[in-house]
Amino acid sequence: MKLEILSEEKENQLLHYFCLISNNHRYDLTIGYSNHFYGKAMVTSIQSGKMVLLCQEDTDTDDYWADRLGIEKEDIPEFQEFFRLVLQTRPFQEQY
Repeated sequence: MKLEILSEEKENQLLHYFCLISNNHRYDLTIGYSNHFYGKAMVTSIQSGKMVLLCQEDTDTDDYWADRLGIEKEDIPEFQEFFRLVLQTRPFQEQY
């Protein structure tokens, strides 16, 4: 079998790591931005290794992201608020 590279691009991605704790659960997430996903962030659960593409508008459709990221049902409202705060309409900007 012969593999052929159709395209390759390198970019500097800004990644944020979050360790969050609720009353009964701990969540470790990374949120990264790429120019390839039309302004959506790549949110990855470090515990499950699963990734979803999210933007602020997607936070209301928790049936799409909560199970994939391993978010417990009782923690979904807090995560909706968290994602509304951290998922910017523009990617994160370096401050320093």
